[in-house]
Amino acid sequence: MSVPICEYIRTGGKRCGSPALRDQRFCYYHTGQFQAMPMTTMFLEENPHPRPGDYPIAGFQVPFLDDASAIQIGYMQLIHGVSHLRLDPRRARLILLALQGASANLKHAEASLPPVPAPEPNEAETPKKPPASEGKAVSKAKKA
Repeated sequence: MSVPICEYIRTGGKRCGSPALRDQRFCYYHTGQFQAMPMTTMFLEENPHPRPGDYPIAGFQVPFLDDASAIQIGYMQLIHGVSHLRLDPRRARLILLALQGASANLKHAEASLPPVPAPEPNEAETPKKPPASEGKAVSKAKKA
């Protein structure tokens, strides 16, 4: 019997890997995360050339800060919002402090995790050594 794996994919593209709750798509943590943290808009920006069916205003969502890639996206969105005058300086400072705190917390969290053991190579992936007799014949041919 196989155990279903959490379907949450982090911003960096890595899958969560924890077992999913029974009859659920996500693990305990990510099921609670979606319920406790609704998506928050960092700032809104007018879409200068909306396509048919697009909204005239685009919202920059705050990513879930669960890995380094998400924090990097948060920094990029902050820079974009400040440089285009979409964020007032006070709010930008608060977001910057939050991102710095998340970055420092991530470093401490990763340092406290046990190292992941390297997977054992499969027999198909392991290069096969030539038999001892072939190796000697090759070395004799090189000497001649």
